[in-house]
Amino acid sequence: FLILFVTNALAVTVGEVKDKMGSTFNERAGKTEKVVAGYLLEMHDFLQTGEDGAMNILFLDNTKVTLAPNTEFLIDEFAFDTSVIPIEIAMNISINVGTFTYESGSIKALGGEVNMFTPTATITVQGTAFSGTVDTSGETTITLLPDSQGEVGQVTVTNEAGSQTLTNVYTSVTVIGSDVMIKTPSALDHNQKKNLFDIDSIDDDIKKEHDQQ
Repeated sequence: FLILFVTNALAVTVGEVKDKMGSTFNERAGKTEKVVAGYLLEMHDFLQTGEDGAMNILFLDNTKVTLAPNTEFLIDEFAFDTSVIPIEIAMNISINVGTFTYESGSIKALGGEVNMFTPTATITVQGTAFSGTVDTSGETTITLLPDSQGEVGQVTVTNEAGSQTLTNVYTSVTVIGSDVMIKTPSALDHNQKKNLFDIDSIDDDIKKEHDQQ
């Protein structure tokens, strides 16, 4: 009982699932829980969406993440304490497989480190929005997007063989292996843009299901 009490007392909320649809789960402390709208997130949560699942996540610093179906998303680290000096701000996320979008919040604006990890690459976020896909082999594709205000920052994608920085909107890089050199960014063609999973791609579907529920 004492161990359980201490564990619960130390749990800190880092964000919230604003909306969801379909099958959505979280693994926390060895237990699997169903995720519903309003579900509060903690450090080390391991979020998963099923074939019909998706969710919109809002972190405490207003970082926004959308998970598409068949995605696995792990919160490795989240620190956002501006009441101390020096302030404690950092974010590290792992994506094992799946498709997602990310839009920067206050952590990066305040000078904090934001990194996302896939089986083959590290994505260093520099105040922007982007879309990512990680397939079952670990191959990772990152595409730079405008954020909800229409502004564009940059993203650096790194592996053991080097790095590439995306600075132009709707350009992308693909990392096919952890030790394979990353080719220079390439612009999306019309069909690729049309089929791109971006920040608004699934919002209407999620909101529709939320209203029905």
